[in-house]
Amino acid sequence: MTDDLPTPGEIITIHERIDQRYGLKYEGIRIAAPRGMLRREVIEPAAEYDDPYHRAATLLFGIQSAHVFEDANKRTAWTATMEYLERTEIRPDFQQDKETIERIIRRAGLFEMDELAAWFETGEIDESRLPEH
Repeated sequence: MTDDLPTPGEIITIHERIDQRYGLKYEGIRIAAPRGMLRREVIEPAAEYDDPYHRAATLLFGIQSAHVFEDANKRTAWTATMEYLERTEIRPDFQQDKETIERIIRRAGLFEMDELAAWFETGEIDESRLPEH
């Protein structure tokens, strides 16, 4: 069921909140049809999974890689992913410090979807895959 996944409009609203909060240097959307792209590149692939952990992994990676926004794609991806997990009453118990979590978010593309899903479920991920600062 895709009812619990964020809609493209909700993802755009999350980005607008981030823009207001941080006063982004580069504002707005960088493509002509952001809702369609978010639906194709993020929501539909996430909906192919039955479990919330793979859906969360797809949201995190998909929003970043779709690069719909001029700035803050990673922050938008992280916020949308965490709001999705909260909506499904999942609160990951990450085993890493804040700095390492931020590095994982920035480098989500280095991990397979299964690895990211396991991270959301168990809090553990192979940190050796991350490049040095």
